[in-house]
Amino acid sequence: MSDLGAIEATLQWDELVMMPDAAAEARGRQKAALAELSHREATSAAHGDAIAAAERAHSGDGCAWRAAVIRDARRDYDDAIRLPGELKAREATLGARGYAAWVKARESDDWDSFAPTLEELVTLRKEMAAACADDGVEPYDYWLDQFERGMKRERLEEIFSVLRASLAPVIAKTLEAPKLEHHPALVSGTFPEDAQERFCRAIATKMGFDFNSGRLDRSVHPFTGGVGPIDVRITTRYDENNFMDAVMGTIHEVGHALYEQGLNAEQDGLPVQRALSMGIHESQSLFWERYVGQSLGFWRSVLPEFHASFPRTKEEGVTAEDLYRYVNKASAGFIRVDADELTYSMHVVLRFEIERAIFAGEASVAELPSLWRTKMRELLGVVPDTDALGVLQDVHWSDGSFGYFPSYTLGAMYACQFHARAREEIEGFDALVENGDLAPIREWLRRKIHAVGSLHPSADELCVAVTGAKLDPEVYVTYLREKYSALYGA
Repeated sequence: MSDLGAIEATLQWDELVMMPDAAAEARGRQKAALAELSHREATSAAHGDAIAAAERAHSGDGCAWRAAVIRDARRDYDDAIRLPGELKAREATLGARGYAAWVKARESDDWDSFAPTLEELVTLRKEMAAACADDGVEPYDYWLDQFERGMKRERLEEIFSVLRASLAPVIAKTLEAPKLEHHPALVSGTFPEDAQERFCRAIATKMGFDFNSGRLDRSVHPFTGGVGPIDVRITTRYDENNFMDAVMGTIHEVGHALYEQGLNAEQDGLPVQRALSMGIHESQSLFWERYVGQSLGFWRSVLPEFHASFPRTKEEGVTAEDLYRYVNKASAGFIRVDADELTYSMHVVLRFEIERAIFAGEASVAELPSLWRTKMRELLGVVPDTDALGVLQDVHWSDGSFGYFPSYTLGAMYACQFHARAREEIEGFDALVENGDLAPIREWLRRKIHAVGSLHPSADELCVAVTGAKLDPEVYVTYLREKYSALYGA
C-alpha cells in the first residue's frame, strides 16, 4: 500500500511540474485506475484479518511503535472499508480535472469556468463524509480530522477567536504605523531567475536538504511532493521583480522536505512513519521560514551568497539589516502565499469561515467570489479587483482539499512553541543561525519531531512531549506583538 501511494505521489508531482496539458484526461484515467487498485488493497479481507490478528495478540504491548502502527492501521482500514470504490475513483478523476480547470481559470481570471467542477468536488466531499464518518460527525469535522487528528470546528472557532480578539489589534496598530523604509536596490530593478535559482539552491543546501534524495523544480504553486524520506521533491516559482517570493518559498518547502527526509527509516512503509498531521508538517516549514529565515542572524549568515548572486546589491551597499527589514515588512495584501507573518493568519481565518459556510449550507459555490471580497474587507481592509487575486488564487480546492487551510495557522502556532523550547534547549541558538551552522537545529527537530512520525496520537500530545504544553495561541500572539512593536515602534 505504501508503494502504491508512492506511485501516486510521483504521478502527482509530474502532473504539477512537467506533464503536458493535453495529457490531463489520460492522467485522470491513470490516477483513477491506481486509486481503485489502492482502495482494493486497503479494504482487502487479508488486510483486515492481519490488523485484527495483531489486536487479538496484543502485539503492541511493550512497544510504542508497534502499538502506533496497529492503531493507525485500524484507523485507516475502518475509514477505507466505508468508502465505496466508485467514490474513490471519482475523487481521482475530479482531482485531475479540477487542477487543470483551476490553472486555466486562474490564468484567464474566469471563475465561471471553474465553478462547476468545484461544485462537483463539494458534493463529492459531502458524499464521502456521509459514507465514512461516524454517526453524528458533521461532514466538515470529518475532513478537518483527516488533516488534523481530533480537530473539530468548535475547537478551531475557539483558537481563531483568540486571534481575532488578541492579534487583530496588533495588526491594526502595525498597519497604522509609518511604513518601514527599504533600500532602493531591494524594491527596484530586476533579479534574474537563474541567479535566484542559484541562491535558493545555496540556501537549501545550507539548511541541510539532501539533493541525493530530493529535487528542486518550478511549478505554478510551490509545493512539496514525492516519497519521503528517499525521494522528496520541492518546487518554487520565480519573479524577476521580487526575489524574496522565491527565497522564502524555497525555505518554506525545504522545511517540509527536511521533515520528510527525517522520517524514521526503520519504520519504512508503515503507517507510523508518516507525518503526524498537516499542522505539524506546516510547523516545520514555518519554523524555518519565520523563526530562522526571517531573523537578522540568518541574513547576516547568507549575505555573502546574496551579494554573489546579485552583485548590484553589493555595489549599492545592501546590508543584512536592510534584508531583515525587507523580509519583515507588514502590509494587507491579496495573496495568501505572499502574506507577511503578521497578517497571514487572517487569510486562513477567511478560508476557514468560507469552508465552514459551504459545508453548513450557508453559502453556495456561486456566491464565493462575493463572499471572498466581503471577508477580505472585514479581516484585512482590502478588496481584490479580480478573482485571480481572490477566490481563484489557491490550488487546494481544485482537488477538494477542504479542511486543509486551518493547518497553516495551527502550524504557525505549533512552530512558535517549538521555537521557544528550541532556544531553551539548544545552547547559542541565535549564534548558530548567525554563523550559518544550522545542523544542531535541524537535528533537534529531527530527534524531537521528524523521527517520531505519528507515534503520538495527536498533535497536541506531540506538542506536550516537545514543549510541555498543548497548543496555546497566546504564545503566538505574544511573539508577534513583541516582534512587530520593536520593528514598527507601534
